[in-house]
Parts: sequence; C-alpha cells; structure tokens
Amino acid sequence: MTSPITETSSTQIKTKDQNSFDRLTKLLLLFSRDDVPSWSVDEAAHELGLSSSHTYRYFRSLSAAGFIAQISTGKYVLGPAIVQLDRKMRQSDPLILNSITALKYLISHSPVKSVAIICRYFHGQVMCIHEEFEKKEEYEVSYERGMLRPLYQGAASKSILAHLPLRSVKAQFEKDAQHFADFGLGGSWDEVKLILRKLRAAETVYTCGELGRGAAGISSPVFDGDKVVGSISIVIPEQSASETLVATISPIVALSAKMISDRF
Repeated sequence: MTSPITETSSTQIKTKDQNSFDRLTKLLLLFSRDDVPSWSVDEAAHELGLSSSHTYRYFRSLSAAGFIAQISTGKYVLGPAIVQLDRKMRQSDPLILNSITALKYLISHSPVKSVAIICRYFHGQVMCIHEEFEKKEEYEVSYERGMLRPLYQGAASKSILAHLPLRSVKAQFEKDAQHFADFGLGGSWDEVKLILRKLRAAETVYTCGELGRGAAGISSPVFDGDKVVGSISIVIPEQSASETLVATISPIVALSAKMISDRF
C-alpha cells in the first residue's frame, strides 16, 4: 500500500517535471520568432522570467541534443537537429506526401509564375508546409514553407476557417473582430456565421489582393475524416486571374482537395 507521503512526493515530482518541460518548450519556441533570430542565456532568462542558472541548464540540454547551436560568445541559434526533423517531416507527413502529385498537376494547368501550396491549420493560424512552382514570382507576401498566416486573410486561410468548429471561430473573432471586418468576413458574429455558411457551401474560396498586391488565390479545404486539417491552393498573378481562368482552375483545386482528403 502506498503511503500518503509517497503519493504526495510522486505528485510533486511529476509537477516539477511538467514545469521543467513547459519551460524547456517555451525556451525552444523563442527561437521561432522572426524578430529575434539568436538568443543568449541572459536574454532568454529575462524574456521568460527565469533565473539565469535554470535557463543555462535548459540551454545546455537543448545544445547537447542539437536543437540549438552556439554561433558566437553567448549567442545561440536553432541547431542541426531541427534540420534533421524537418527532413523527416517532409518524408513522412501524409498531408505533404498525399499532395505533391496534386500540386504538380495544378501548376501544369496554371499560368506562368503560379505557385501551388499546401497549408496546415496550426495553433489558430495557417502554415504553408509545401510549395510547387516552375517559375516563381516574387509576390509581395511570401508563401514559402514555414510561413504563418492569420485565419481571416487570404483564400488558403478562409477555406480552413469556414470549416472549423464555430466555438473556435468565435474565439478568433472576439480577438480580431476588426480584421474579420476588414477582410470581408463580417462586422458582427451573426454576419460572420452567415458568411462562413456561404464559404462552406462553396467548393472553393477565391480572393484577390488580400495577401499583398499582385496575387490572387483559389483554395479548397483538406479533411482528415470530418476534421479540417489544411487547404490546397493555387496562387496566380493577379493580371492573369480572369473570370474564365478562375472558373477553369477552381474545379481542379476542389478535386485535388478531395483526392488528398480521400487518401487519409
């Protein structure tokens, strides 16, 4: 029989381990910020509100595993283990593997300088995880792998947003009500629900200029069962986005999304 003292000690150890893991995770996520590419122990300690001694131990653990690497005296950046994991993800992520053929097909039926992308829903945002192109256009907004975009902006995001649970959308709306209105999603919750219903009923979402000048997008959601996990999109030069072209490509985008979803 386990004594109350032993049970209490075990709980305390588990709580301590969880707290350490949470701090380690928060520390690693600091290196995902675009505005600060490198960190010192003191800078990270101040940012996270930790002691320098605790932060140093976390740095030492992450460095030993290759997740961060020292580049100069006291400064660290993401390390080679991240590259190794990224390669493994490219080789094993079903959303990427199931979409490559469809992305290449989309490009073959699209204007020059188009970019076909597959995006994943991630922590209330949308991330591009793979792109295909023949001759890439330098659009005002990048669609490269790893870029995060808000849920209310652009076809790739809106096609996902329309199929999220309403409680999740409402939470986003309450945080970004003005942005929802600015990008045509409604100025009130009732308007948002109505617009989302229309987006869900459509096979594809089309936007033009929402992610910068010069680009238009056609997107369709990708599902794992009943759960939306991402979207497939074709980004085309705005000057090429005629009504005829959009009407021609949209069914191909919708079919591509269905084919990817069916492979899960």
